Amino acid sequence: MPAEDAISDLRRDFSRMSATFLPSGVGVWRRVLFALGNSELHCVAAYRFGRYARGCRRRGELVWIPLTILHRIWNRWITHMHHCDISTRAMIGPGMLLMHRTGVIIGPAQIGDDVVLHQNVTIGQRVAGGNQGVPHIGAGVWIGPNAVLSGPISVGDRATVSAGSVLLRDAPARALVGGVPARVLMMEYDNSAMTGVTT
Repeated sequence: MPAEDAISDLRRDFSRMSATFLPSGVGVWRRVLFALGNSELHCVAAYRFGRYARGCRRRGELVWIPLTILHRIWNRWITHMHHCDISTRAMIGPGMLLMHRTGVIIGPAQIGDDVVLHQNVTIGQRVAGGNQGVPHIGAGVWIGPNAVLSGPISVGDRATVSAGSVLLRDAPARALVGGVPARVLMMEYDNSAMTGVTT
């Protein structure tokens, strides 16, 4: 990932978080304080930095060595302090919104733009019987607290995964899914009030 892409993605992340957590019309100083003090943003920034370092390595740029060392130190601190671990092998679109960072574990998944994640969400490979693939999650998806998304599943755009769900199969776009194991509870479910995504 080029530096300008990483910065652009992080800017989208910050804009979405500040729009969610700050009142409208706040000044620059208030936004700076928010950026410095918001732990969720720190977790996202560490991930974006790690993706940039990974991109440098793929392009054969020697700067990847110090950047990777710095990221590993930073990510270790994030994991220890905030109990949040987002793999740099995950491909996550801009506008990621962590409502609460604690217990968020994201493995090598593909996740679209403007996803909303709550605490204790696990997204990753299904390893029983060997690596069986990773989730592909669309844009504008809302994932509730304590949800698990595992294996080679596809979650459509604007789908909603209820709190405590264990999703092991595909979820259609705009569906509300829930339960253990999760099943479709409603089709054409409007999650715009929860995600802020209306398109």
